[in-house]
Amino acid sequence: MDKLNEVGAMLVAYGPEGQTVVASETPLEQLQEWSRDRRLQCPNCRGVVHLRGGGAKRMQPHFAHQRGECAWSTEGESVQHMRGKAVLARWLKGQFPEAQVTLEERLPEPNRIADVFVRHTDGLCQAVEYQCAPLEIEEWQMRHEAYRKAGIIDTWIIGSNRREKQEAFIDAVIQIAHEALFLDSQVTPPRTWLRWPITRQVAQEWQSQVTPQARRMPTLEGWVGRQGYGATLIGPLHEIRIDREGRLLHPVRTRMEERGRLLQQMSQAQAPEPGIMAAYLRTYMDEAIVHGIIVPLLKSYLLDPELLQRYNYGRGLPQRPLSTEDRTRVEKAKVWLRSLGQKGYTGARLQEIARELPFVGPYAAFASYMELLVTLSGGL
Repeated sequence: MDKLNEVGAMLVAYGPEGQTVVASETPLEQLQEWSRDRRLQCPNCRGVVHLRGGGAKRMQPHFAHQRGECAWSTEGESVQHMRGKAVLARWLKGQFPEAQVTLEERLPEPNRIADVFVRHTDGLCQAVEYQCAPLEIEEWQMRHEAYRKAGIIDTWIIGSNRREKQEAFIDAVIQIAHEALFLDSQVTPPRTWLRWPITRQVAQEWQSQVTPQARRMPTLEGWVGRQGYGATLIGPLHEIRIDREGRLLHPVRTRMEERGRLLQQMSQAQAPEPGIMAAYLRTYMDEAIVHGIIVPLLKSYLLDPELLQRYNYGRGLPQRPLSTEDRTRVEKAKVWLRSLGQKGYTGARLQEIARELPFVGPYAAFASYMELLVTLSGGL
C-alpha cells in the first residue's frame, strides 16, 4: 500500500519509555497491548494514538489519533517517507550518541516540524529533512532560510523515487550544499546515492586512473543538475556520516578529493617529491608497492634523472661513450628489479604499476623512467 489515507495516519509513534516505535518493525501483539493501555504517543503533539490495521484487516499497520485531534499530523504520508525518517533517526543516533535525536520535532521557530531533529549537548541544533514528494524551489528556499534564521543547520536528503527527476529543488540543494544524497529506505540495508559536482579535469583524471588495482571509484556522470560534471557513490547508508555542519562524509569521496588536491600540487611542482608522491599513490595503491617500489625508485631517480638517457639502451650517446659508472648503476637497478620478481612482481605487473603513476608535471618523466627501466630489465 503506497498511501495511508486515514486522517492523521502515521507509521512512527513514541512507546512507553519514550522510544521510537515503527509500526512495521514491531510485533503486532506488542503494538496491540500498548494501544489498549493508551501507552502510544504522537511524535508531534505527544497525544495518545491508537493502532490501526495489521492482522486480518489487510492494511499496513499504522497509528492514528481520533479524527481531527492533532493539527500537526500529516495526511496521507507515504510509507517510504515514514520509514525513511525512522531509518535516519537510527543513523543519527549512531553517530551522535550523546545528542538528543527526535522524530517529528515541532519547532516554534521556524514554525515547522522537522523530520528528524538533533540537539547536541552544547546546544547546536540540526534538522534532517527527508523529501520524497515534489517540492517547488521557492518553498524549499523559504524552509531553508527559516531554518538558518532560527540557528538550525538543515540537511535535505531526497527519496530515491526522485533520483532521476532533475527538479529545480535538487539543483538548488546541490548548488548550496555542493552535494545531494538520495535514500531508498525500503531496502535492507538502506541504499544511498551520494552525488556531487566535479570539474571536467577531475572527471578526466579519475577516468585515467580506473585500473583493476585501483580501489573503489565513483561513477562519473555527464551532468549533475545544472552544475556540469558530477560523481556518484552508491552504497549502504552506514558508509556515510554527517558532521555537525550538515556536510555528508564518505571515505571514498574524501580520498578522491584529497587525491585531486595533490594532483594539482604535483602538476605545478618544479621537481618530484617522494612524500607527495607517496601521499597521492596511497589513495589507490597498496602501501607495500608505494614504499617498497615507487619511493625507493623515485629517490634513486632524483639522484640522476638523466641516467637512462645517457645509457641509451647500453649504447651511450654520440660523442659521449657509456661510462663504467653509468653501466654499473643501471645493472644494479636491473638486479634490484629482478629481486622484485622473486616477490611476485613480474615485468608485466611492474609495467602496470608504472602506467598507474601520475603523468603530470615533473612526475611524468619519472613514470617514463620507470617504464623504460623495466623494459631494459627484460622479462624479469
